[in-house]
Amino acid sequence: MPQQRQHPDNAAKQRAYRARQAQARCAEQEVRSLPPAPSLPTLPSRARWQALLAQARLFLETARDEMQSYYDDRSEAWRQGERAATLQDQLDSLGQALDELDALPPF
Repeated sequence: MPQQRQHPDNAAKQRAYRARQAQARCAEQEVRSLPPAPSLPTLPSRARWQALLAQARLFLETARDEMQSYYDDRSEAWRQGERAATLQDQLDSLGQALDELDALPPF
C-alpha cells in the first residue's frame, strides 16, 4: 500500500525543506551564542564578526591549554622524544595564531 503524500506538490515539499534548514541554522547559531546573521549578506555585521573572533580565540586557547596540559603530564623521557618536539612546535604555532588574532585591528 503506497504512503500518503505529506506535501501536495514539489514546490510545497521544497518550502518545507527550506524552512527546516533555516530553523536548523538558527538553532545552531543559538547553541553557539552567535548573534543572528544579517538579512542582507552584503551588509557588514561587526557584532557577528567580533563574536566569531571571540569564539575562535576561545577554541584556540582551549586547544593550547589542553595540549600544554598533556605535555606537562608526560615524563621527562617522553619530552626528549620526537613526538614531544612535534607537540611543542604545534603549541608554538597556536601561540603565534593567538598573537596574530590579538594584532587584528578593531572593527
